Amino acid sequence: MDRVYLIGNGYVCNFITAKFSSKYDFVGICRSKKDNCAHNYSIDVSNDSGMLKEIIDKDGYVVYLAPPQNTGLKDQILVKFLSSIVKRKVKKIIYISTSGVYGDKKDALVSENEKIMPLTERAQRRADAEYQIKNSGIKYTILRVPGIYGKGRLPLKRVNDRLPLIKNEICKHTNLINAKDLSNIIIQTLTNNNTDNIIMNVSDGTPIKTTEYYLHIYDQLNMKYPEFIDYEKANKTYDSKRKSFINESRILDVSLMNEIFPDIIEYKDIKEGIKDSLG
Repeated sequence: MDRVYLIGNGYVCNFITAKFSSKYDFVGICRSKKDNCAHNYSIDVSNDSGMLKEIIDKDGYVVYLAPPQNTGLKDQILVKFLSSIVKRKVKKIIYISTSGVYGDKKDALVSENEKIMPLTERAQRRADAEYQIKNSGIKYTILRVPGIYGKGRLPLKRVNDRLPLIKNEICKHTNLINAKDLSNIIIQTLTNNNTDNIIMNVSDGTPIKTTEYYLHIYDQLNMKYPEFIDYEKANKTYDSKRKSFINESRILDVSLMNEIFPDIIEYKDIKEGIKDSLG
């Protein structure tokens, strides 16, 4: 049974281990205490004092989901991780990046060949991490991932707080992926040679206006819609993180994903994905 090290054993990893624990020997590494893997370690990668080298003692795959630190332009946590392990023991590393590295493309279709232009420091740290992975000497796949939703990961607080929504006729598009679909893509990527040393966009392939996404949630909860506002008011109302999302837009081209993994997306219909997430 192949060993898989889950670095940043968080939300998405719950779906990975729930479905694939009979096929892989999972080792979970994160700051909190968890029991979803065959082997679980509570470690802060950013402050590792040698334990990582002891834990990653057997040849295996690495799925890296740990976010960078909150400040700066370089992912110092990834620097620490890559310097703490014996690289020859890693068969392949799957790095979970963000589509935010593309910056604002004003609703244009964006393939993996598009020049990245990260606008926020958060996205710049991700771009730096991609650079580190590509130059690590380890076989890799970089997945550029959009907004992840699923059970326990719907914006229900904003819905319940009735956060105003951008008027649908002027709202920009977003890209989403269900956590179950993402977990499946990650695992299939481990051993698929066609994904070696490439960057790949992933999403459900159905771009949607952010407001429409929220309205589908309101509909399934049988709740009355909130107030609709323009971008000027939204930029005065929303917090800084939310503003960075509404002021950037792009449509991910997932042709490469569909070519390598035909029919891998189960939740192409966002309404079905929301229904499953609320179940």
